[in-house]
Amino acid sequence: MITVLAWATLLVCVTLTAIRIPSAVRGENRMMFVLFALISLDLLLSIEGPYMLFDGWLGNFNLCNLLLRFLLYGTFLLMGIKVARAFGSPGGERAIRGPIGLAVLGGTAVLTAAFFFSTDTSGSSVGLDALTWGPSLEVYAALGRFYPGYVAACLLPGMWRSVRNPGPVLLRAASATLLLGLGLLIVSQVFPLIPLSNTWLRPLINYSAALAAALGLGGIWLSKTVASRTRRAVT
Repeated sequence: MITVLAWATLLVCVTLTAIRIPSAVRGENRMMFVLFALISLDLLLSIEGPYMLFDGWLGNFNLCNLLLRFLLYGTFLLMGIKVARAFGSPGGERAIRGPIGLAVLGGTAVLTAAFFFSTDTSGSSVGLDALTWGPSLEVYAALGRFYPGYVAACLLPGMWRSVRNPGPVLLRAASATLLLGLGLLIVSQVFPLIPLSNTWLRPLINYSAALAAALGLGGIWLSKTVASRTRRAVT
């Protein structure tokens, strides 16, 4: 089930990326194209087959996992700025791209690299599941969840206002879907509390969060496109 969900989520994101190509070529909202492309790449590197292939090229010591972490940090930085601006949340944008937000990003990135290279990560393993887990690897994994969770927390108030306020049904539904994805990212912070017998919940939550976020972003873009065309038709 998890494999099917992973590939389905990747297919959705690749489709959204392809849909954005004409607009990106015209120079319209290229950040959305870059964002969907980054999400697609993140998902590709999280799936076992592609992960094992790329990590094999990089030396079979899970360097691909470290690269995936940094790609995710960049993805959430761009997504956070884009969503905060789109929903008129200057406080959320400051928390992400202001001094505190950049310090959180920089500190997380440095610590992520430090704990990775101080840990024995030999032997390619998607999700690092086959490695011997200890305090160093636990901290490394927690850092990988922390920054996406931080960005999600910064965006939640603005998204909640969008869901509650009157507005187009499609926009509110898309906002609610994105809000669900952000909420799942925050839930992922408690992964260490999930019993070993239920570890399948971790990838389920991760891929569900990615799918909800992608569908939410796509729905928001579609809603604004429909509203723009409606205004042009009226005038």
